[in-house]
Amino acid sequence: MTGNVLVAGAGSTLARALAEGLARRGHGLVLASRDAAEAGRTAADLGLRFGVPTAALGFDARDAAATAALVTLAESALPGTLSGVVVAFATMPDQDEVESDPSAGLGMIDVNVRSTMALLEAAASLFEARPGSFLCAFSSVAGERGRRKNYAYGATKAALSVAMEGLSARLVPKGVTVLCVKAGPADTAMTWGRMSPASPLLARPERVAEDVLAALSRRRAIVYTPWFWRPLMAIFRALPAAVFRRLPI
Repeated sequence: MTGNVLVAGAGSTLARALAEGLARRGHGLVLASRDAAEAGRTAADLGLRFGVPTAALGFDARDAAATAALVTLAESALPGTLSGVVVAFATMPDQDEVESDPSAGLGMIDVNVRSTMALLEAAASLFEARPGSFLCAFSSVAGERGRRKNYAYGATKAALSVAMEGLSARLVPKGVTVLCVKAGPADTAMTWGRMSPASPLLARPERVAEDVLAALSRRRAIVYTPWFWRPLMAIFRALPAAVFRRLPI
């Protein structure tokens, strides 16, 4: 893999770890975040430490048109060719909030589905003529089955997983890697206050980044990270609905 990579949602610790791994491999970086100033500081730091060109952009993930425009902006932000897009932004309101306030669920759909799809489609249209490029989006194991505690968030991630499967069918024959990251919970702001830091299910962002980079290098279509989520999800999917509904999850 060569060329520049747009990382959308670059403000999270997970996205920062992934951006660092990409820079270490020689990619130029365009970091896009809600906080453009913070993205600029991160971009400058990675550029100095790894000797790669960097740029920063601000965007509002609630605005699908502005999010899709990141592809054009990233293409012109640095010399060279844009060859990768990473979608690492999402929002996860509490399930109780979604049930009591429909606007919370609709806002989550705006970010996790509408804006995410708008960005992926914009990138796909560009990359169809760029064999060797890649799309990478963070879905979640929450999208594998509907659990009572977060089925609204899980539904948005299920939609993304299906979209990535379709994009893979469209783009892989043209030499484009399409990677759907089915991640478990990671130690980021999204899980702070929701999970114990000592939980064995909570992954280090650096570990997730390593798994994603390895999957991209192997041109995988799906990666479960950490690895143990693959067999766990196989068991979850095999459970009869009557049994699954009784689980306290």
